[in-house]
Amino acid sequence: MNPSPTDHELLRLFAMKADGTISPGDHERLCLLLTESPDTRREWFAFQDAEDALQAWSQRASVIQSSAPASAAAPATPANAQKSRAPRGVTWRVIASMAAGIVIGAVTWTLWPQPSAITPSVSPSGSNVVIKDEATTSAVAVLTRGVDLVWEGNGATPSLHEPLSPGELKLRSGVAEIEFFQGARLCIEGPAELKLISAGEAYCKSGRFSADVPFHARGFRIGTPKGDLVDLGTEFGLDLTSDTPALHVFKGEVELHRPKTAMQLLTTGQAARMEGSDTMNADDTGFAFSRDLDSRVQASQRQSFDAWQQTSAQQLRDPALLLRLDFQDGAGARSLKNAAPNGPDIAAGTIVGCTWTQGRWPGTGKQALQFRSLSDRVRLNIPGQYRQLTAITSVQLNGLNIRQSSICMTQGLGAGYMHWQVLHDGSLCLGVGEGPGRPGHGVPVRWQDYISPVLFTPERFGQWVHLAMAYDLEAREVRFYVNGARFSTHPIKEPVQLSPGLVELGNWTPTPDKRQQPVRNFNGCMDEFSLISRALSDAEIRQLAR
Repeated sequence: MNPSPTDHELLRLFAMKADGTISPGDHERLCLLLTESPDTRREWFAFQDAEDALQAWSQRASVIQSSAPASAAAPATPANAQKSRAPRGVTWRVIASMAAGIVIGAVTWTLWPQPSAITPSVSPSGSNVVIKDEATTSAVAVLTRGVDLVWEGNGATPSLHEPLSPGELKLRSGVAEIEFFQGARLCIEGPAELKLISAGEAYCKSGRFSADVPFHARGFRIGTPKGDLVDLGTEFGLDLTSDTPALHVFKGEVELHRPKTAMQLLTTGQAARMEGSDTMNADDTGFAFSRDLDSRVQASQRQSFDAWQQTSAQQLRDPALLLRLDFQDGAGARSLKNAAPNGPDIAAGTIVGCTWTQGRWPGTGKQALQFRSLSDRVRLNIPGQYRQLTAITSVQLNGLNIRQSSICMTQGLGAGYMHWQVLHDGSLCLGVGEGPGRPGHGVPVRWQDYISPVLFTPERFGQWVHLAMAYDLEAREVRFYVNGARFSTHPIKEPVQLSPGLVELGNWTPTPDKRQQPVRNFNGCMDEFSLISRALSDAEIRQLAR
């Protein structure tokens, strides 16, 4: 039995977590408390709000201090603000009671007119552009297009439109197009191995490559086992598939640097082997070029769409299929038909606010719904109670600007209700109402949250992701899946049958008669959704995600 925490212990754990000094043992203790106690979760959110308000106040004071004339009275600096903050030993309830006042004070400080003499002017090159806890990325390139891509299993397996950080890529087969942030475009034909080094440099170990380097990206560098090449704004091909690798310049100029050999400059129409200094005529035979990818990409997307339709037809034969929304209801439709032959009691979903757009495979006729406004949602009623339930969807998340983003959530808070959502840090969460709570303390229902590791980082925004969630009382576990692979597994704390009832895709209404509703809208697109009244196996989910 986990002992209830004291106010002092909660504050100590919260403070160490916020400061980044928490030990592994204390971190495990905090995670356990957050998992088991709704009261602890509420106090944690309140603590975060107070921390954010203090940080915003101190940052504003810092900006004003840095831009004020030397003769002006100096406001509190971040160091002074740190000293003036309540000591960590103060009782947590004192901090919680101060939070509202701090927030009000921060808002008032922000909105109150300031003298023009100390109005801050933030320079784009100033160090105060990047603030504490701001999202950052190490990406140097992006995978823009691909045809029949198969990556080696022991390396990175990027998805289309995924930003790429420095590291190795091993393409078993297919053609991939990578655009570097400095502007160079590299077309890779598998099998190939390369390593991304920076926004203007790569190392190609094996394979066949073509590059298009515009003027802005001059100086783009590629290393090879036999030497390096520096592009001066051109189009060239690099063949590393034979024992005699060669460089072909189709347009412009390329510097070829080899060990113990003087630099060789190749110009339009020239080619040279990576070993030896003799030149020959450039030959574009066998190279894949970005300009030729459009038709191949369209054919590949059509094949993927046809395969999805075949998989969908197979899924309809599952007698446990309760709900199948394929989002192919026609442009302008304001409802989603349930295509499951064994789910006649589930009426068509009602579309509220959402607009129609293209789905995962543009140009194939695949449709999706776009969720942008806080009013956008799809309303459904799922009757019954279920010891096992699998939910499957494909989504494109465009951002996380609110605390929780709904995927599929039951209206209200009740025993057996399910809340499948994305949390503000990008992790997946299934919340399940377990039973009577403490109404006198504002907790009408005990709630259990099953939370995955972080999935949606800024690098994943804008990508299509296949998600699945399996609630399995027989195995007493909750499983999350991403693109067909098991992502995390969580033991079920208390065996409760799920009662979805009135649910919303992409949003949540706690109660229809409440004036102020929390904002839980999904920011992105969805192009399929299914519910199955059994727990699908890993192999079945992998098949559906192909």
